[in-house]
Amino acid sequence: MRSERELARRPLPLLWVLLLLLSVPVAVSGQAAELRFPGDGWERFVNVQEAGFDPVRLEAARTTWESMPSSAFMVIADGAVVAAWGDVGRRFMCHSVRKSFLSALYGIYWDRGDIDLNMTLENLGIDDWPDPLLESERQARILDLLKARSGVFHPAAYAGRTDSRPRGSEGPGRYFAYNNWDFNTSATILMQLTGADVFEAYDEHFAGPLQMEDWRVSDGYYHYELDKSRYPAYPFRLSARDAARFGLLFARHGTWDDERVLSEHWVNRSSALYSIDNDVFGYGFYWWILLQSPFRDHGMYSAQGVGNQMIAVLPKSDMVIVNRANTYEGEGTPMPALLDLIAEVLAARTGTPTENPALTPLEVMPDPLITSAPHGELAEFAGEWPYPPAPLGEEAETTIRVSLGDGHLVVHDPFQGTFKLYLQSDGTLHMEDAMETFVPVRNDDGSVAGLVEASFVRGGGG
Repeated sequence: MRSERELARRPLPLLWVLLLLLSVPVAVSGQAAELRFPGDGWERFVNVQEAGFDPVRLEAARTTWESMPSSAFMVIADGAVVAAWGDVGRRFMCHSVRKSFLSALYGIYWDRGDIDLNMTLENLGIDDWPDPLLESERQARILDLLKARSGVFHPAAYAGRTDSRPRGSEGPGRYFAYNNWDFNTSATILMQLTGADVFEAYDEHFAGPLQMEDWRVSDGYYHYELDKSRYPAYPFRLSARDAARFGLLFARHGTWDDERVLSEHWVNRSSALYSIDNDVFGYGFYWWILLQSPFRDHGMYSAQGVGNQMIAVLPKSDMVIVNRANTYEGEGTPMPALLDLIAEVLAARTGTPTENPALTPLEVMPDPLITSAPHGELAEFAGEWPYPPAPLGEEAETTIRVSLGDGHLVVHDPFQGTFKLYLQSDGTLHMEDAMETFVPVRNDDGSVAGLVEASFVRGGGG
Protein backbone atom coordinates (compact mmCIF):
# COMPACT_ATOMS: atom_id res chain seq x y z
CA MET A 1 0.00 0.00 0.00
CA ARG A 2 1.33 3.43 -0.92
CA SER A 3 1.90 5.92 1.84
CA GLU A 4 -0.09 9.17 2.01
CA ARG A 5 3.08 11.01 1.01
CA GLU A 6 3.46 8.85 -2.10
CA LEU A 7 -0.18 9.35 -3.04
CA ALA A 8 0.17 13.09 -2.57
CA ARG A 9 2.78 13.18 -5.35
CA ARG A 10 0.46 11.59 -7.90
CA PRO A 11 -2.22 13.56 -9.84
CA LEU A 12 -5.71 12.47 -8.78
CA PRO A 13 -7.94 10.91 -11.46
CA LEU A 14 -11.21 12.74 -12.11
CA LEU A 15 -13.24 9.93 -10.49
CA TRP A 16 -11.19 10.23 -7.28
CA VAL A 17 -11.74 13.98 -7.22
CA LEU A 18 -15.50 13.46 -7.47
CA LEU A 19 -15.46 10.86 -4.69
CA LEU A 20 -13.47 13.16 -2.44
CA LEU A 21 -15.94 15.99 -3.03
CA LEU A 22 -18.82 13.67 -2.17
CA SER A 23 -17.10 12.60 1.05
CA VAL A 24 -17.04 16.12 2.47
CA PRO A 25 -19.20 16.10 5.63
CA VAL A 26 -22.73 16.25 4.30
CA ALA A 27 -24.23 18.59 6.86
CA VAL A 28 -22.40 21.58 5.45
CA SER A 29 -24.09 21.40 2.06
CA GLY A 30 -27.47 20.40 3.49
CA GLN A 31 -27.56 22.82 6.42
CA ALA A 32 -30.72 24.89 6.69
CA ALA A 33 -30.43 28.47 5.51
CA GLU A 34 -31.49 29.76 8.93
CA LEU A 35 -29.53 28.11 11.75
CA ARG A 36 -31.60 26.33 14.38
CA PHE A 37 -30.87 26.79 18.09
CA PRO A 38 -32.58 25.27 21.13
CA GLY A 39 -34.79 27.60 23.15
CA ASP A 40 -36.03 26.77 26.65
CA GLY A 41 -35.67 23.11 25.81
CA TRP A 42 -34.10 20.93 23.15
CA GLU A 43 -36.11 19.63 20.23
CA ARG A 44 -35.42 16.25 18.66
CA PHE A 45 -35.95 14.92 15.17
CA VAL A 46 -39.09 12.79 14.93
CA ASN A 47 -37.45 10.95 12.05
CA VAL A 48 -33.65 10.86 12.10
CA GLN A 49 -33.64 10.41 8.33
CA GLU A 50 -34.67 14.08 8.15
CA ALA A 51 -31.38 14.85 9.92
CA GLY A 52 -29.54 12.84 7.27
CA PHE A 53 -29.04 9.72 9.43
CA ASP A 54 -29.63 6.10 8.51
CA PRO A 55 -31.95 4.83 11.30
CA VAL A 56 -30.63 1.27 11.10
CA ARG A 57 -27.02 2.38 11.48
CA LEU A 58 -27.95 4.80 14.25
CA GLU A 59 -29.75 2.04 16.14
CA ALA A 60 -26.65 -0.12 15.76
CA ALA A 61 -24.65 2.74 17.32
CA ARG A 62 -27.11 2.81 20.22
CA THR A 63 -26.58 -0.91 20.74
CA THR A 64 -22.85 -0.24 20.85
CA TRP A 65 -23.36 2.53 23.41
CA GLU A 66 -25.53 0.31 25.60
CA SER A 67 -22.64 -2.17 25.85
CA MET A 68 -20.27 0.54 27.13
CA PRO A 69 -19.73 2.09 30.59
CA SER A 70 -21.39 5.42 29.83
CA SER A 71 -24.32 7.10 31.58
CA ALA A 72 -25.39 9.65 28.96
CA PHE A 73 -24.69 10.24 25.28
CA MET A 74 -26.08 12.87 22.93
CA VAL A 75 -25.79 13.62 19.22
CA ILE A 76 -26.78 17.07 17.99
CA ALA A 77 -27.02 17.87 14.28
CA ASP A 78 -28.40 20.95 12.57
CA GLY A 79 -29.25 22.39 16.00
CA ALA A 80 -31.58 19.58 17.15
CA VAL A 81 -31.26 16.22 18.93
CA VAL A 82 -30.58 13.14 16.85
CA ALA A 83 -29.86 10.88 19.85
CA ALA A 84 -30.29 11.30 23.61
CA TRP A 85 -29.38 8.07 25.35
CA GLY A 86 -29.20 7.66 29.10
CA ASP A 87 -29.63 10.25 31.82
CA VAL A 88 -29.05 13.42 29.78
CA GLY A 89 -30.59 15.73 32.40
CA ARG A 90 -28.44 14.57 35.32
CA ARG A 91 -25.54 16.73 36.40
CA PHE A 92 -22.31 14.71 36.36
CA MET A 93 -18.85 15.86 37.38
CA CYS A 94 -17.05 17.54 34.49
CA HIS A 95 -13.48 17.06 35.75
CA SER A 96 -11.07 18.53 33.17
CA VAL A 97 -13.87 19.65 30.84
CA ARG A 98 -13.80 22.68 33.18
CA LYS A 99 -10.62 23.83 31.44
CA SER A 100 -12.42 24.35 28.14
CA PHE A 101 -15.01 26.42 30.00
CA LEU A 102 -12.21 28.58 31.37
CA SER A 103 -10.66 28.93 27.91
CA ALA A 104 -14.01 30.24 26.66
CA LEU A 105 -14.17 32.73 29.54
CA TYR A 106 -10.74 34.00 28.56
CA GLY A 107 -12.21 34.58 25.12
CA ILE A 108 -14.99 36.75 26.57
CA TYR A 109 -12.55 39.08 28.30
CA TRP A 110 -9.90 38.96 25.56
CA ASP A 111 -12.54 40.00 23.02
CA ARG A 112 -13.28 43.02 25.24
CA GLY A 113 -9.63 43.97 25.51
CA ASP A 114 -9.56 43.29 29.26
CA ILE A 115 -6.74 40.72 29.13
CA ASP A 116 -3.27 40.94 27.60
CA LEU A 117 -2.14 37.36 26.96
CA ASN A 118 1.50 38.45 26.89
CA MET A 119 1.51 39.49 30.56
CA THR A 120 3.96 37.40 32.55
CA LEU A 121 3.51 35.84 35.96
CA GLU A 122 6.02 38.38 37.19
CA ASN A 123 3.91 41.24 35.76
CA LEU A 124 0.89 39.78 37.54
CA GLY A 125 2.60 39.28 40.89
CA ILE A 126 1.93 35.53 40.76
CA ASP A 127 3.88 33.38 43.21
CA ASP A 128 3.09 30.18 45.09
CA TRP A 129 3.61 28.24 48.30
CA PRO A 130 4.84 26.22 50.04
CA ASP A 131 7.53 26.40 47.34
CA PRO A 132 7.93 29.80 45.63
CA LEU A 133 8.29 30.11 41.87
CA LEU A 134 11.71 30.25 40.30
CA GLU A 135 12.77 33.43 38.52
CA SER A 136 12.65 31.62 35.17
CA GLU A 137 9.12 30.35 35.89
CA ARG A 138 7.90 33.88 36.60
CA GLN A 139 8.62 34.74 32.93
CA ALA A 140 5.81 32.51 31.68
CA ARG A 141 3.01 34.43 29.95
CA ILE A 142 -0.73 33.90 30.23
CA LEU A 143 -0.48 32.62 26.65
CA ASP A 144 1.95 29.91 27.78
CA LEU A 145 -0.44 28.80 30.52
CA LEU A 146 -3.33 28.58 28.06
CA LYS A 147 -1.23 26.26 25.89
CA ALA A 148 -0.10 24.19 28.93
CA ARG A 149 3.45 25.29 28.09
CA SER A 150 4.35 27.44 31.10
CA GLY A 151 7.39 25.42 32.11
CA VAL A 152 6.18 25.60 35.74
CA PHE A 153 6.34 22.13 37.27
CA HIS A 154 4.88 23.00 40.66
CA PRO A 155 2.54 20.70 42.63
CA ALA A 156 -1.15 21.53 42.14
CA ALA A 157 -4.57 20.86 43.64
CA TYR A 158 -6.98 18.33 42.14
CA ALA A 159 -4.20 16.74 40.12
CA GLY A 160 -4.90 13.82 37.83
CA ARG A 161 -2.57 13.34 34.90
CA THR A 162 0.56 15.35 35.64
CA ASP A 163 3.40 15.72 33.12
CA SER A 164 6.36 16.76 35.22
CA ARG A 165 10.03 17.55 34.86
CA PRO A 166 12.58 19.00 37.26
CA ARG A 167 11.78 22.58 38.25
CA GLY A 168 13.54 25.06 35.96
CA SER A 169 14.44 22.44 33.37
CA GLU A 170 12.23 23.90 30.62
CA GLY A 171 11.74 27.55 29.76
CA PRO A 172 8.29 29.05 29.15
CA GLY A 173 6.68 28.05 25.87
CA ARG A 174 9.14 25.30 25.06
CA TYR A 175 7.48 22.14 26.36
CA PHE A 176 3.89 20.85 26.45
CA ALA A 177 3.10 19.54 29.91
CA TYR A 178 -0.41 18.68 31.01
CA ASN A 179 -0.24 19.97 34.56
CA ASN A 180 -2.99 21.31 36.81
CA TRP A 181 -0.79 24.16 37.99
CA ASP A 182 -1.29 25.94 34.66
CA PHE A 183 -5.02 25.21 34.62
CA ASN A 184 -5.66 26.31 38.21
CA THR A 185 -3.46 29.38 38.17
CA SER A 186 -5.02 30.64 34.95
CA ALA A 187 -8.40 30.77 36.75
CA THR A 188 -6.93 32.89 39.53
CA ILE A 189 -5.34 35.20 36.94
CA LEU A 190 -8.70 35.60 35.16
CA MET A 191 -10.37 36.56 38.43
CA GLN A 192 -7.53 38.92 39.35
CA LEU A 193 -7.66 40.77 36.02
CA THR A 194 -11.43 40.95 35.64
CA GLY A 195 -12.81 40.87 39.17
CA ALA A 196 -15.15 38.11 38.01
CA ASP A 197 -15.88 34.86 39.83
CA VAL A 198 -15.39 31.87 37.51
CA PHE A 199 -18.81 30.33 38.15
CA GLU A 200 -20.73 33.60 38.13
CA ALA A 201 -18.98 34.59 34.89
CA TYR A 202 -19.84 31.23 33.33
CA ASP A 203 -23.44 31.76 34.40
CA GLU A 204 -23.53 35.28 32.97
CA HIS A 205 -21.77 34.70 29.67
CA PHE A 206 -22.73 31.11 28.79
CA ALA A 207 -25.41 29.48 30.94
CA GLY A 208 -27.77 32.45 30.70
CA PRO A 209 -27.42 33.36 27.00
CA LEU A 210 -27.44 29.68 25.98
CA GLN A 211 -30.53 29.01 28.17
CA MET A 212 -28.98 26.06 30.00
CA GLU A 213 -31.66 24.00 31.70
CA ASP A 214 -29.92 22.34 34.64
CA TRP A 215 -26.90 24.48 35.54
CA ARG A 216 -26.77 26.54 38.75
CA VAL A 217 -23.90 28.63 40.07
CA SER A 218 -23.79 26.29 43.08
CA ASP A 219 -22.75 23.49 40.69
CA GLY A 220 -19.20 24.81 40.83
CA TYR A 221 -16.85 25.17 43.78
CA TYR A 222 -13.22 25.98 44.53
CA HIS A 223 -11.15 22.98 45.52
CA TYR A 224 -8.14 23.86 47.66
CA GLU A 225 -5.14 21.72 48.60
CA LEU A 226 -2.96 24.28 50.35
CA ASP A 227 -0.24 21.76 51.15
CA LYS A 228 0.50 21.76 47.40
CA SER A 229 -0.40 25.21 46.06
CA ARG A 230 -2.33 28.37 46.91
CA TYR A 231 -4.32 28.15 43.67
CA PRO A 232 -7.58 26.17 43.75
CA ALA A 233 -9.13 24.00 41.08
CA TYR A 234 -12.65 24.93 39.98
CA PRO A 235 -14.73 21.74 39.42
CA PHE A 236 -18.08 21.95 37.62
CA ARG A 237 -21.12 19.68 37.45
CA LEU A 238 -23.13 19.82 34.23
CA SER A 239 -25.77 17.75 32.46
CA ALA A 240 -25.29 16.30 28.98
CA ARG A 241 -28.03 18.50 27.54
CA ASP A 242 -26.38 21.65 28.91
CA ALA A 243 -22.95 20.48 27.76
CA ALA A 244 -24.41 20.10 24.26
CA ARG A 245 -25.43 23.76 24.28
CA PHE A 246 -21.87 24.79 25.11
CA GLY A 247 -20.59 22.60 22.29
CA LEU A 248 -23.10 24.04 19.84
CA LEU A 249 -21.86 27.56 20.60
CA PHE A 250 -18.43 26.49 19.34
CA ALA A 251 -19.80 24.46 16.42
CA ARG A 252 -21.52 27.72 15.37
CA HIS A 253 -18.24 29.65 15.65
CA GLY A 254 -19.26 31.68 18.71
CA THR A 255 -22.78 32.74 17.70
CA TRP A 256 -26.08 31.92 19.41
CA ASP A 257 -29.32 32.82 17.69
CA ASP A 258 -28.68 36.33 16.39
CA GLU A 259 -26.08 37.18 19.04
CA ARG A 260 -22.31 36.88 18.94
CA VAL A 261 -21.15 35.47 22.27
CA LEU A 262 -17.50 34.85 21.33
CA SER A 263 -15.53 36.22 18.42
CA GLU A 264 -14.90 33.75 15.62
CA HIS A 265 -11.24 34.72 15.97
CA TRP A 266 -11.15 33.42 19.55
CA VAL A 267 -13.04 30.23 18.68
CA ASN A 268 -10.55 29.50 15.90
CA ARG A 269 -7.52 30.53 17.92
CA SER A 270 -8.44 28.53 21.00
CA SER A 271 -9.20 25.39 18.98
CA ALA A 272 -6.05 25.63 16.85
CA LEU A 273 -3.28 23.04 17.20
CA TYR A 274 -0.27 24.13 19.29
CA SER A 275 1.06 20.82 20.64
CA ILE A 276 1.06 17.13 19.74
CA ASP A 277 0.27 14.85 22.67
CA ASN A 278 0.15 11.52 20.84
CA ASP A 279 -0.93 10.05 17.50
CA VAL A 280 -4.60 10.75 18.24
CA PHE A 281 -4.70 14.09 20.08
CA GLY A 282 -3.11 17.49 19.93
CA TYR A 283 -3.78 20.46 22.19
CA GLY A 284 -5.04 24.01 21.78
CA PHE A 285 -6.12 26.47 24.48
CA TYR A 286 -7.48 23.79 26.83
CA TRP A 287 -9.15 21.94 23.94
CA TRP A 288 -8.08 18.55 22.55
CA ILE A 289 -7.65 18.48 18.75
CA LEU A 290 -8.36 15.23 16.88
CA LEU A 291 -5.57 14.35 14.48
CA GLN A 292 -6.89 11.28 12.67
CA SER A 293 -9.67 10.49 10.23
CA PRO A 294 -12.61 10.36 10.31
CA PHE A 295 -12.59 12.94 13.11
CA ARG A 296 -10.29 15.52 11.56
CA ASP A 297 -12.41 15.43 8.38
CA HIS A 298 -15.18 16.98 10.47
CA GLY A 299 -12.83 19.49 12.14
CA MET A 300 -13.41 17.75 15.47
CA TYR A 301 -11.99 19.06 18.73
CA SER A 302 -13.17 18.27 22.23
CA ALA A 303 -13.34 19.14 25.89
CA GLN A 304 -12.36 16.07 27.91
CA GLY A 305 -12.20 14.98 31.53
CA VAL A 306 -11.68 12.02 33.85
CA GLY A 307 -13.85 9.06 32.87
CA ASN A 308 -13.65 10.41 29.31
CA GLN A 309 -16.32 13.02 29.76
CA MET A 310 -16.42 14.62 26.34
CA ILE A 311 -17.96 17.54 24.50
CA ALA A 312 -16.97 16.95 20.89
CA VAL A 313 -17.37 19.87 18.48
CA LEU A 314 -17.56 19.06 14.75
CA PRO A 315 -17.91 22.46 13.05
CA LYS A 316 -17.51 21.23 9.48
CA SER A 317 -20.60 19.05 9.97
CA ASP A 318 -22.58 21.32 12.32
CA MET A 319 -22.60 18.55 14.92
CA VAL A 320 -21.94 18.13 18.64
CA ILE A 321 -21.46 14.81 20.43
CA VAL A 322 -21.48 14.53 24.23
CA ASN A 323 -20.46 11.63 26.47
CA ARG A 324 -20.94 11.56 30.25
CA ALA A 325 -19.55 8.94 32.61
CA ASN A 326 -20.81 8.51 36.16
CA THR A 327 -17.61 9.15 38.09
CA TYR A 328 -19.61 9.44 41.31
CA GLU A 329 -19.49 5.64 41.15
CA GLY A 330 -16.12 5.30 39.44
CA GLU A 331 -17.46 4.75 35.93
CA GLY A 332 -15.17 5.52 33.01
CA THR A 333 -15.72 5.19 29.26
CA PRO A 334 -12.66 3.69 27.50
CA MET A 335 -11.34 6.19 24.98
CA PRO A 336 -10.80 3.70 22.13
CA ALA A 337 -14.37 2.47 22.49
CA LEU A 338 -15.70 6.03 22.68
CA LEU A 339 -13.88 7.07 19.50
CA ASP A 340 -15.14 3.94 17.74
CA LEU A 341 -18.69 4.85 18.78
CA ILE A 342 -18.29 8.40 17.48
CA ALA A 343 -16.96 7.02 14.20
CA GLU A 344 -19.99 4.73 14.02
CA VAL A 345 -22.31 7.72 14.54
CA LEU A 346 -20.53 9.70 11.84
CA ALA A 347 -20.81 6.79 9.43
CA ALA A 348 -24.56 6.67 10.12
CA ARG A 349 -25.00 10.12 8.59
CA THR A 350 -25.43 9.17 4.98
CA GLY A 351 -27.71 11.92 3.72
CA THR A 352 -28.41 15.62 4.08
CA PRO A 353 -30.80 17.28 6.55
CA THR A 354 -34.15 18.42 5.20
CA GLU A 355 -35.01 22.09 5.38
CA ASN A 356 -38.21 21.74 7.45
CA PRO A 357 -37.96 18.55 9.50
CA ALA A 358 -40.60 17.39 11.96
CA LEU A 359 -39.39 18.17 15.50
CA THR A 360 -40.78 17.41 18.95
CA PRO A 361 -39.64 18.48 22.43
CA LEU A 362 -36.98 16.29 24.02
CA GLU A 363 -38.50 14.68 27.11
CA VAL A 364 -36.24 14.12 30.14
CA MET A 365 -37.50 12.33 33.22
CA PRO A 366 -36.94 14.24 36.50
CA ASP A 367 -35.31 12.66 39.55
CA PRO A 368 -38.22 10.79 41.23
CA LEU A 369 -36.69 11.14 44.71
CA ILE A 370 -36.86 14.94 44.84
CA THR A 371 -39.27 15.85 47.64
CA SER A 372 -40.32 18.89 49.65
CA ALA A 373 -40.43 18.72 53.46
CA PRO A 374 -41.45 21.27 56.11
CA HIS A 375 -38.63 23.16 57.83
CA GLY A 376 -39.64 21.58 61.10
CA GLU A 377 -38.66 18.14 59.80
CA LEU A 378 -35.33 19.37 58.46
CA ALA A 379 -34.14 21.84 61.10
CA GLU A 380 -32.31 19.31 63.31
CA PHE A 381 -29.99 18.41 60.45
CA ALA A 382 -28.76 21.97 59.88
CA GLY A 383 -25.35 22.87 61.30
CA GLU A 384 -21.64 22.21 60.87
CA TRP A 385 -20.77 18.59 61.36
CA PRO A 386 -17.49 16.67 61.51
CA TYR A 387 -17.21 14.06 58.79
CA PRO A 388 -17.37 11.25 59.57
CA PRO A 389 -19.47 11.96 62.70
CA ALA A 390 -17.81 11.28 66.06
CA PRO A 391 -20.10 8.39 67.17
CA LEU A 392 -18.72 6.30 64.30
CA GLY A 393 -15.35 6.25 66.09
CA GLU A 394 -13.21 7.49 63.20
CA GLU A 395 -11.04 10.58 63.01
CA ALA A 396 -12.80 13.46 61.23
CA GLU A 397 -11.47 14.18 57.73
CA THR A 398 -13.27 17.48 57.24
CA THR A 399 -16.30 19.53 58.31
CA ILE A 400 -19.46 19.67 56.24
CA ARG A 401 -21.93 22.53 56.44
CA VAL A 402 -25.64 21.79 56.19
CA SER A 403 -28.20 24.59 55.80
CA LEU A 404 -31.95 24.79 55.24
CA GLY A 405 -33.22 25.28 51.71
CA ASP A 406 -36.75 25.59 50.37
CA GLY A 407 -38.14 22.20 51.37
CA HIS A 408 -34.72 20.54 51.29
CA LEU A 409 -31.26 20.67 52.81
CA VAL A 410 -28.13 22.12 51.21
CA VAL A 411 -24.84 20.45 52.08
CA HIS A 412 -21.44 21.91 51.32
CA ASP A 413 -18.37 19.68 51.43
CA PRO A 414 -15.04 21.46 50.79
CA PHE A 415 -13.85 18.43 48.77
CA GLN A 416 -17.07 17.67 46.87
CA GLY A 417 -18.93 20.95 46.44
CA THR A 418 -22.56 21.87 47.11
CA PHE A 419 -25.48 19.46 46.75
CA LYS A 420 -29.13 19.36 47.77
CA LEU A 421 -30.45 16.64 50.09
CA TYR A 422 -34.09 15.54 50.03
CA LEU A 423 -35.80 13.88 53.01
CA GLN A 424 -37.37 10.51 52.21
CA SER A 425 -40.29 8.78 53.90
CA ASP A 426 -37.94 6.29 55.63
CA GLY A 427 -35.91 9.09 57.26
CA THR A 428 -32.96 8.85 54.88
CA LEU A 429 -31.73 11.76 52.76
CA HIS A 430 -31.36 11.57 48.97
CA MET A 431 -28.45 13.50 47.43
CA GLU A 432 -29.18 14.96 44.01
CA ASP A 433 -26.91 14.18 41.05
CA ALA A 434 -24.68 11.73 42.93
CA MET A 435 -27.84 9.74 43.81
CA GLU A 436 -26.25 8.82 47.14
CA THR A 437 -28.30 7.97 50.23
CA PHE A 438 -27.33 9.72 53.46
CA VAL A 439 -28.41 8.80 56.97
CA PRO A 440 -28.29 10.83 60.18
CA VAL A 441 -25.89 9.70 62.88
CA ARG A 442 -27.05 10.40 66.43
CA ASN A 443 -25.46 10.81 69.83
CA ASP A 444 -26.51 8.67 72.78
CA ASP A 445 -29.09 11.28 73.76
CA GLY A 446 -30.72 11.11 70.33
CA SER A 447 -29.44 14.45 69.06
CA VAL A 448 -27.95 14.67 65.57
CA ALA A 449 -24.17 14.26 65.42
CA GLY A 450 -23.89 14.54 61.65
CA LEU A 451 -24.70 12.93 58.32
CA VAL A 452 -22.93 10.16 56.46
CA GLU A 453 -23.49 7.98 53.40
CA ALA A 454 -25.51 4.84 54.11
CA SER A 455 -22.80 2.87 52.30
CA PHE A 456 -20.26 4.17 54.84
CA VAL A 457 -22.30 2.72 57.71
CA ARG A 458 -22.97 -0.58 55.92
CA GLY A 459 -19.33 -0.95 54.99
CA GLY A 460 -18.03 -0.15 58.44
CA GLY A 461 -16.12 2.97 57.35
CA GLY A 462 -14.58 4.68 54.35
